[in-house]
Amino acid sequence: MSISSPIPVLRGDNGLQLRAAGEELLLRRPDDELSIPLAAIACVRTERRSVSIELTAPVGARATVYRVKDVSAAAAALFADMVNAALPERAEDEPLIDGSTLVVTRSLVAAAADAEGEEDDVPVGFPSPAKWATWTAVSAVVALSVVVGLLDKNWGRGIATLLLGELGVGASFLAWLGLVSIGRDWYLRRYGITVDALQVYRNGTDTNAYTDTDGVTRYIGGTDKGRPVQVAYHPRKPRTAVVRTGRGEQTGTLIMILVLTAIAALIDYGAFRLALPSFGG
Repeated sequence: MSISSPIPVLRGDNGLQLRAAGEELLLRRPDDELSIPLAAIACVRTERRSVSIELTAPVGARATVYRVKDVSAAAAALFADMVNAALPERAEDEPLIDGSTLVVTRSLVAAAADAEGEEDDVPVGFPSPAKWATWTAVSAVVALSVVVGLLDKNWGRGIATLLLGELGVGASFLAWLGLVSIGRDWYLRRYGITVDALQVYRNGTDTNAYTDTDGVTRYIGGTDKGRPVQVAYHPRKPRTAVVRTGRGEQTGTLIMILVLTAIAALIDYGAFRLALPSFGG
C-alpha cells in the first residue's frame, strides 16, 4: 500500500530529513540517502520530538531501528499515524524477514566528481577577472598620481589623487561584486534549479548541503537561522549556486549596493576632477 495522502516532511538534528515517497520512506543524511520500503517496516513510533522507524526482524533477532530526533512533535505524530496506516497487512503466521536487507543506501557523493577533480564546496572569494581588474586599476591610479605630481609640480595634489583614487577603486570593486551577485541571483532564481538544502555541521562550522541532479552533495556557506533553506544552482554548472533569500532581504541588499555604487561613482568623479587641472583642464 502506498502513501497517497499529504504527509509532513520531518527535519531533524544533524541535517537529517525523513519523508514518504509512495511505497517507501526516504531518510536523507548529509552524505547518503536510505530508501526504506514499507514492506521492511514493522512500525513507526514517536516519543515527544523523536521518531523511530523499527524494521521487521525474524523471531529472536534484534530489529534495526532508525531514529530522527529534534523534529516537530505534531508533525511526528501525524507522520507516524499515516505511515503505520499504510503498512502492508501481514498474516499472524507469516514469518518476518530482516527488513534491513530491503533497505537501499545511495551515496550522495558521486565518485565521478572526484575522478574529475571537482570539489563539492561552492567556491567563495573573488573571481580571477575581478582580481586582475582591481590590480590594473590600482596600478593605473598610482601611475596617474605620479604624472599629476610631475606635471603640476605639486606632490600634495598627487598624493591626494592617489588616496582618493585608491578609495574609489575599492568602493567600485565592492559595488561591482555586489551588482554581479545580484545579477547571478536573479538569473539562478529564474533559470536555475531550486532544491531544498539541509544545514549540517562540517569542518567546524554550520553550512548548507544540497544535492544536484547528478546525485552529488555540495556545500554552500550560510545559516538558516531556524528557517528552511533553498539553494538555486546552474543546471550545467552545479557549483554556481546561491542561497535563496526573502524579498525583504533582497530589497535591503539591492538598496545597499545601489547606495555603494553611487558613493563609488562620486569618489571616482572627485578623483578625476582633482587630477584634471594638472592636464590643463
